[in-house]
Amino acid sequence: MVTKFLNKITLISQNTNILILGTLTDELTNTIDKYFHRKECIEFNEETIEILNDNLYSQYDLIVFSFTRESFEMFSKSISVFPKNSVVVVESKIYCDLEKYINTITSLVILPINEESFGEKLYNVLSINETNKLLKSKEKIINKYKDDETNTNINEFLDKYHGSIMFLNDDLNENCNRLKDLEVSEELFKEISTNVLKLNGILKYNKSFTKLSATFEQLSDFLTQLDLSSISAENYSAFDYLTTIVEDITIYLDELFVYKLFKDVHVFEDSLENNIKYFEDSLCNKIEEDDDNLEFF
Repeated sequence: MVTKFLNKITLISQNTNILILGTLTDELTNTIDKYFHRKECIEFNEETIEILNDNLYSQYDLIVFSFTRESFEMFSKSISVFPKNSVVVVESKIYCDLEKYINTITSLVILPINEESFGEKLYNVLSINETNKLLKSKEKIINKYKDDETNTNINEFLDKYHGSIMFLNDDLNENCNRLKDLEVSEELFKEISTNVLKLNGILKYNKSFTKLSATFEQLSDFLTQLDLSSISAENYSAFDYLTTIVEDITIYLDELFVYKLFKDVHVFEDSLENNIKYFEDSLCNKIEEDDDNLEFF
C-alpha cells in the first residue's frame, strides 16, 4: 500500500514548486523532502505577512500553511481566504478558530498526523491541479477535431458502447500492470486473449474497424494457442513487446471512447499489426539483426 502511494505521489510531484509558510514538524518536513525537490520556506512575521498575496501564490503549485496560535492570529487579521492549492496544518487547539475559513480550505491537517496520511493530503491538492491541466488539454483536443466529419459520424457508436469498452479497458490496464510486474503465465495470456476478443466483438459492429477487428482476432488466437513450454528462456524478453502492445491498445481506446477522437485509425492499425508480428517473431527467433523490413514501434 505504501509502495503504491509512493509511486503515485512521486509521479505527480516531480516538477512541483512548493511553498511552506511557517514551521513544520521534523517528520512532516522529512515527508516533503522525500517527495519534492523544488521548495521555498517563509516564516510568519509582520514583514512576510505583507507579501502574502495572489501574485506570490501563483508562483507555486502547492502551498503549505503551518500555524501556531500566534502566527494564525497574525494571518487572520489581514487575510480572509486561503488559495485553492493549499494545505493548512494546525494543532487541534487552533481548529475552532478556523471556522470562518473552513469553506475556503481545500485540504486541512490536524496534528498529529502520520507520514502517509500527510502525503495523501498533499496528493489530493496536486490531483486537483493535475485534473485541471488534463481538462484544459482535453478541451483543446476536442475543439481541434469537433468539426471533423469522421468524428461526428462515429459519435453514436462511441456513445452506445462507451460503458462496455471502459470496463474492458480497465481489465486490459490490469493485464498490462501484471505484465509490467514481469508476470509470464498462460493464465494471464488467456485473460488478455479473452479481453481482446470481447473488444473485437464490439468493434466489429462498425465497419470503420474491419481491419482492426481482424488484427485483434489474430492477437487473440496467438495468445490462446501460445505454449510457454516451447519458448526458450532467452526469448522471454519478447514479452516486453506484448506489454507495449496491450498498453497501446488501452491508450487508443481512451482516445477513441473518452476523447472521442477517430483520427489516424489506419496508422494505429498498421502499427499494431506490425508490432504483433514483431512480438510473435521475437518469441520464435525469427528476427534477424539485418532485417530492415520489420521494426517495433
